[in-house]
Formats: sequence, structure tokens, C-alpha cells
Amino acid sequence: MRVFPTTFVLTLFCLVACSTDRASDGYDIVIVNGRVMDPETKFDQIANVGIVGDRIVTITTAGISGGRTVDATGHAVVPGFINTHSHSFGGFDQKMMARDGTTTILDTELGSAAIDVFYDRHAGNSLLNYGMGIGHEPIRQVVMDGLDRELAADPTYALNTRGAAQEDGHSSWAVDVPTPEQRLQILRMFEQGILDGAVAVASTVGYMSYGTPTAEMFDLQKLAKKYDRLFGAHTRFGPTDPLPLDYSLGTREVIANAVALDGALILSHIINQGWDEIYELTRRLQEKGMVIFSEYYPAITGNPNISTPQLLPGRPELETIEITKDVFSTTTGKPYESEEAFFKEQQENPAKPIFITLRPEEWLEQWPYMKDIAIANDVVAVLVDGEPMPIETDYSEYTGHPRNAGTYGIVFRQAREKGIPLMEMVNNASYVPAKYWSMLGLEAMQERGRMQEGMIADITVFDPEQIAETSAMMTGQNGSPTEGIPYVLVAGQFVVDQGVAKLDTRPGRPIRYPVIQDEPDLDLGDEAFQWWAGYPDVRPEGR
Repeated sequence: MRVFPTTFVLTLFCLVACSTDRASDGYDIVIVNGRVMDPETKFDQIANVGIVGDRIVTITTAGISGGRTVDATGHAVVPGFINTHSHSFGGFDQKMMARDGTTTILDTELGSAAIDVFYDRHAGNSLLNYGMGIGHEPIRQVVMDGLDRELAADPTYALNTRGAAQEDGHSSWAVDVPTPEQRLQILRMFEQGILDGAVAVASTVGYMSYGTPTAEMFDLQKLAKKYDRLFGAHTRFGPTDPLPLDYSLGTREVIANAVALDGALILSHIINQGWDEIYELTRRLQEKGMVIFSEYYPAITGNPNISTPQLLPGRPELETIEITKDVFSTTTGKPYESEEAFFKEQQENPAKPIFITLRPEEWLEQWPYMKDIAIANDVVAVLVDGEPMPIETDYSEYTGHPRNAGTYGIVFRQAREKGIPLMEMVNNASYVPAKYWSMLGLEAMQERGRMQEGMIADITVFDPEQIAETSAMMTGQNGSPTEGIPYVLVAGQFVVDQGVAKLDTRPGRPIRYPVIQDEPDLDLGDEAFQWWAGYPDVRPEGR
């Protein structure tokens, strides 16, 4: 595994900092008297922060002044939170996440079928920083269900694409094994997405376990390794699968591949059966120097669409779910009255989101103690007439999962109540994703996730004694914003100012690898390891 240095930012810092007249206090913004916390160096003291343009140029105990002064007395001043699992890049959802302290949103699980289209669509039009993985599910929808590539370019519309893929009553992407020709087309689209700058190779194989051969997964991880990209996976099996299809077995599939390939891995929301085993596995592999980390979201309920493959009639996963107890309508907030009502709505509105209870309550109280793990919200966009809610929408109109509004409010409240050191939670919320992408040479992450001179000024200011979620699964309260976060900056611009989201600014920047001007060659670098190695006359057709 190639590990890339972060020292390049020092040159950039000197260009910015050395041109600043410190004597005249030429800062655009200063944040004074706050508890400045840097999870990389463990710097943790009362200090003042000077910002010029999009950069932190000074962290000092000396007095400073600037064009705008924020008094952060009694507040933590930390790197902006990095959400590794966002399926919405719509205006309202970005506003809601900004109020929760988020500065960067990434999709490393579902992803896009058209990386170039995704980045073009959001350029100059994003409140938060944004990044995208090249996605298994949308590519299979294009190849196997005939969806248009542009329709599958943005996971904000994932519920629409799942509904469109099932218009004929059959979701081929989820339940069918691709033909050899389709498999090559899938690989070609993946490699093109990597060449177009995708931050990860992403798979929701947990939604298509019965149609995805293990060899297909192995090939995708070979492609990720070829370009030193993270492989992100919602692994098989799912939280609703009965034994012996335990979720931890699915994680072992991609972990084994990554170990064999010396590849990099992010495990999506590990908080299902065997999560403690998965956590131990990742921690042991981290100690051995492997680029691997997990993520979790603080909720015992999931938020899939009603026609998610595991919930279709006749699927064995339904044996572990009591529809009239565990599955909630997002329209009423109450369980479905009968199985007949559930399956009727499934047929009539296959894209409709639902809430489903998947995990025991006690797990929620155990997860905050995990270390070196990313924290994400797994937000799914609420679509109105097929489009995401506008940024101006009132919070009370939101009917999505409450965790989407309050993930970081929840985990920092839990840390306070349980006596978990604040730096541990800041590390998880801000630095963990940046650290591992930095090892893989992603420059945009080498200058984020840290409170250091020379870094991009993505900053969250919050009150450690007051930060808490206010969202709840109640009508009018699902999108209620987190309290105790008065200021959030993205690239040196306020996106939350005195507790109010700024609706007229779009400072978000692309988190993306450089575009590579090559054609996909589908060379997986695996010939030397095949049974026919050295015997070209018996090489299988298509290899």
C-alpha cells in the first residue's frame, strides 16, 4: 500500500501565511478564546485562530483581530465533521447537515454510475464539500435494467432509480447474475469512474447478495487496488437476514479480499449482527498497518425504500421481521396496520421510503465507546414530486430519518453523558476519514480533518456542554436541527452563523482524485495468480 505524505501543504501554507501582514492583523476572520482541538497532533488548548481566504493561517495564544471576530469562549473549535455516508446532495439536506456540524459529505456505499456527470452537476452549487464513489448498484441498474446513465448519476435520486429499475416488476440489478458480457460492461464502467476521479469503489452488495458472485466482488476490489482507491461496501448479508447468513460473514468476504490484495477498505455502518467482531477485526488490521476503517450511525432503525429486495414477498429475510411491529410508514410515523397494507403500498409506490427497526436498543449505548471509527448519518433524500426538498424548506416539513438531522448531536451528547474524552469523538467525527484518505494520496483530505496552520478552514464551533440532537421520530420534529453549534465554516465561509444556516452561499468544493485521461483497459493485474498462468493455450475465453 502506497502511503502519501501531507507535507505538501506546508509550501501552500507559506504562500498564504507569509504574504499576510501579521502586524496589521490582516485576517478575514478570527475565532478567539475557544478550545482549539486538533485530533492529529492532539493539540488541545485555549487559543485564537486566524483565517485568510480559505486557509487557517494562525493558531496562537497571542491576541489577534480581523475583519470578523467570533468569540468562542466556552466552545470547542474543531475540524469540520466529515460524513462518509451521504446519499443526498440536495439543498435542504445539506442545510440540515450543516446545522449538525458537517462540512463534507461523501458517498462511499451506493455511489454513482457517472462520476463526471455528478461532479459537473454540483460544481459551484454546493453548501458543503462533496465527493462520490463509483457505484455497484447504479452501474448494475444501467447495465442490467437499462436505466439511463445520467439518471443513475446522483444517489440523491436513489429511490427514483430503484423504482424505475422495478417498473417491469423485476429488479434485475438486485436478484440476477450478470452474463459474461454484462460483467465486462460493469467492470468497464467501474474503471471509467475511477479514471474520472471517484473517491472510492462503492458497493451495496448487501441489497443484491443473491445476484452478485463473489468473483464479481473480488474483481471490483482488484480495480480499487489497481488505482489505490478505497473500496466501500454495505456488505452481505443484511441485518434482516436470518442465520446462517450472518452480517459478519459478509464483512469477512471483503476483508479477505483486501488482505489478499493489500487493498484499502471502508466498511459501511457495521452496526448489525456481529458488529463487535467486525470492530475487533478492523482494529487488529489497523494495528498491522492496513488501510481499513469502519463507520457507524447512531440509530437502531434503518431507512430503506419499501421495495428494497430483502422486503419483497417470499424473501427469507421477512421471517425475522414483524411488519406490523418493526416497519413504520414515513407518512404516518406508525407501524403498518397489516401485511396486506404493506405489500399493497409496495406494489403501488415502490420508491416510498420506510423506517424499520433492525437493532436492539442496548447497542446504541455501546457504540460511542468505539475508537478510530468514522461517524456517518446514511442520509437518504426525501423527494417531493421526484426532486429533493429545496434549501428554503422549513425543518418541520422534513419526514426523513431523524438521525439525518442529529447524528453528531447524538454522539457528542452521548460522549458527554458517558464521560468519553471529547478528543476521541472529535477524532472520529473529523479526522478518521481524512487520515485514511490521506494515506491514499487524496490531496483534498490531506488538508482537511485537522486544526492546523495551512489547512483548509473547514471548522465547526460547538458548546461541549450543550450540543445535543433535537430531532425525533415525531411529526414536525424529524428534521429539527442540533442545538449547541453556533458556527460552521466551509473553506473560510460561514455556512452556519450564530445558529442560522446561510442559504445564499455555496462554498462547497469537490473532494475528488485528479481525472486520468486514459481508456479503461480492464487489466486487473491478476494473471500471474490464475490456474492457467504460464499456459496461454488453456486460458479461458474472456480472460
